[in-house]
Amino acid sequence: MSTMVCVKEDLDEKLSQDEIISRTKQVIQGLDALKQEHHSILDGLLQTLRCLKQDEESSLVEEKSVMIRKSLEMLELGLSEAQVMMALSGHLSTVESEKQKLRAQVKRLCQENQWLRDELAGTQQKLQHSEQSVAQLEEEKKHLEFMNQLKKYDEDLSPSVSP
Repeated sequence: MSTMVCVKEDLDEKLSQDEIISRTKQVIQGLDALKQEHHSILDGLLQTLRCLKQDEESSLVEEKSVMIRKSLEMLELGLSEAQVMMALSGHLSTVESEKQKLRAQVKRLCQENQWLRDELAGTQQKLQHSEQSVAQLEEEKKHLEFMNQLKKYDEDLSPSVSP
C-alpha cells in the first residue's frame, strides 16, 4: 500500500503557520507510511536473497535492496527535516508569545511611568505651594515680631514721657 502526499504550491497562495504545520503533519504521516512499506519490501527482498543461490537473480535482488535502502535513507532524512520544522515552528510560536507578553509589559510600564510622572508633578506643585506658604508665614512672623518690638519700645518710651 502506497500513500502519496502532494503539496500544491501556488506562488499567489500564502499559507498560514497553522496550515503549514497541518500539511507538515500530513507529510510526516505519509513519509512514515512509506518508510514502513519500504521496510517490509526490504525485509521481503532480504528473505528472498537468503533463499536464492549466487546467480543473476540474486544480483538483481541485491540491486533492488540497495535502491530500497537509499530510498529509506531519503525517507528518514525527510522525516527528520519535517520534525525539525515542527520543532522550529513550536519554538517560533513560543518566541512570538514571549514577544507579545513583553510588549504588553512594556505598555503597562509606560502607563505606570506616566502615572508616576503625573503624581510627581502634582506633588511638586503641592511642595511649591507649601514652600510659598512657609515663606509668607515667615514674613508675617517677622512683621509681627517687628510690630511687637515697636510696641514694647513705645511702651518703654510712654512711661518716661508722662510725668
